[in-house]
Amino acid sequence: MKLLKKDKIESRAYQEVIAASSMKRNTMIVLPTGLGKTVIAAMIAAKKLESGKVLFLAPTKPLVEQHKKSFQEFIEIDKDQMEVMTGEIRPDDRYEIWKEKKVFFATPQVVENDLIAGEVPVRDFSLTIFDECHRATGEYSYVFISEKILSHKIGLTASPGGDKEKIMEVADNLEMENFEVRTEDDPDVEPYIQDKEVNWIKVPLNNRFETARKKLEDAKRKPLSELKDMEYISSVNINKTDLLKLQSEIRSKLSTSDDPKHYSAISHAASALKISQAIELLETQGVSQCYSYMRGLENDDSKAGKKALNDEDFRKAKSLVEYLKKKGEEHPKLEKVVELLDGFDGRAIVFTEYRASADKIVEELEASHDPVKFVGQQGDDGMTQTQQIETLEQFGDGEYDVLVSTSIGEEGLDVPSVDKVIFYEPVSSSVRDIQRMGRTGRHESGEVSVLIAEDTRDEGYYWSAHHEKKRMNSVLEELKEEEMNRQRSLDSFQEKDDRPDIEIVADDRENSIAKKFSREDIKVVKKRIDVADFILSEDTAVERKSAGDFVDSIIDNRLFDQLQDLNDYVKPILLIEGRNIYSQRNIDEKAVRGALSSVALDYGIPIIWSKDEEDTSRILMQIAEKEQIEKEKDVQVRANPTGRTLKQQKEFIVAGLPGVNTKIARRLLDKFGNIDSIFSATEEELQEVEGLGEKKASSIRSILDEEY
Repeated sequence: MKLLKKDKIESRAYQEVIAASSMKRNTMIVLPTGLGKTVIAAMIAAKKLESGKVLFLAPTKPLVEQHKKSFQEFIEIDKDQMEVMTGEIRPDDRYEIWKEKKVFFATPQVVENDLIAGEVPVRDFSLTIFDECHRATGEYSYVFISEKILSHKIGLTASPGGDKEKIMEVADNLEMENFEVRTEDDPDVEPYIQDKEVNWIKVPLNNRFETARKKLEDAKRKPLSELKDMEYISSVNINKTDLLKLQSEIRSKLSTSDDPKHYSAISHAASALKISQAIELLETQGVSQCYSYMRGLENDDSKAGKKALNDEDFRKAKSLVEYLKKKGEEHPKLEKVVELLDGFDGRAIVFTEYRASADKIVEELEASHDPVKFVGQQGDDGMTQTQQIETLEQFGDGEYDVLVSTSIGEEGLDVPSVDKVIFYEPVSSSVRDIQRMGRTGRHESGEVSVLIAEDTRDEGYYWSAHHEKKRMNSVLEELKEEEMNRQRSLDSFQEKDDRPDIEIVADDRENSIAKKFSREDIKVVKKRIDVADFILSEDTAVERKSAGDFVDSIIDNRLFDQLQDLNDYVKPILLIEGRNIYSQRNIDEKAVRGALSSVALDYGIPIIWSKDEEDTSRILMQIAEKEQIEKEKDVQVRANPTGRTLKQQKEFIVAGLPGVNTKIARRLLDKFGNIDSIFSATEEELQEVEGLGEKKASSIRSILDEEY
């Protein structure tokens, strides 16, 4: 480890042992927060850099920037050789950076996009580090990246969860061969564990809250009673999770049966869920959040939303909540936060689930502290990644003394000397619970206060996290003894060479299908396409719609405009994914059949049906292969001419000739000056243009000369 700055790292035996073990095999490192997972990653990276590039992945840009800063401190390498890869860098520039630099820090989505485009030199990497590796399940980008980059792999996490099956799924997805697990009770880490005082504080609701809540509970019981009478549930005492499962089950039944009873049941379940959300907001967050949600239902055009609003008990609850709002009452927990921070002169983090609650907490604390909100990027009131990083730096520098954070702040924040953490509400996940608590007691002792609204679902969330944490501790003990017998097959190191060389242009919003193409080593060009979702050849374009999207596009009149544009291609195709098209939305079946007939008869566009994404990708690959290999067609995007300049419209017309893309169209116009001269040119004259050989020139003359 010649590149390691040993004078910058405090020598800890457990870190050296874990690093040495992890050098040999792909390893998942499970280590409590604050014990130096990044230091261990740097130790491994310093060695692996001797034989290749290193990629360090993290879920958020603030975490990515933090890891780069740590590596600059710990590893002896030119800072210019370290690069943060973000979507703000143009794709063409990123491709050059991948080739030139040595150490990369990135969020997974950026890397996934570049892997799909085939622009990452995957064989140049000697190490890939997956921070917060417990995320590597399902369609999360870590899974795809692990498949494509065949380097040594390290996974880092403080909280892999309490389900051994899911942990083993993560291990499989990241090709882990080894576990290095330490808990706070292990003797080699115990000396470095700081004291952490945890207080569970029950906060009673006042009588007015209780009255409003009871009215909402009465309103919720009515649709649940209907479901019970219809024999969809056996009891009206059903929680939100079970209601969501019920909805899914009913939708599944609708895929095979059009029984009106199922539609009625779906509506009752949706109504109960909407009222349940109002109860949860009132119980755990406060009056303003609940009232905003109730007002929002007034703009809900769904049958379920109207049913909830028209319920007498719901209306009474809404009136009472409105009264409480006018009186300035929020939630007893808000007063408790102010009380806990009264006279406190250290640095604190307050976690809350909702942005509206974060705003209220900041507002209440401004009289006695310097609080700042820290939220994710989504929505109009979201923070950019740059704003997030600046806020953390200002908090670390002491400009603010209270960080009021939503879940964005749970993972990996390394703010020194956070003396107090307050949970505005408990969380049901042990992973999130551990991450929140890990924000204090990292470098010195700390205090955690968890606020629980008494006799509400807060108590259920508390017990859920408590039991899951106990299960996780048990699983971690098992993992210490786990032997991973994994042998990667030779096939995984070899390129797939049995598929012809084909290319597909995919709209940049079609990520899931593009990943399936990439897994088959098909070249994917991702770009925003004006017309269609996939271009399979110069003649063939495909508009892909789910069954639900097809019905929606009938309702909002998008469908026929899209079909008109699709007909710019010689062979347009409409692909509909999913079989249960008549059970989508509340639309007359006759309208759906009429639209399907119009697609085929009025627009002359063939319809292909697929059962799911996998089926869709296979169909598209087969068509692309037939067009490009058997018929020797190029891949060419025909941009929508609407709104283009006169010059661009000329390019569009010329690019419609066989074998001519936009580049060749420009060369033809440069040589011949105008479209008329191009159309009058001989085969020999056409062949003088770069990119046009004898075959293409002959095809152009044939299409221009033959009778219609």
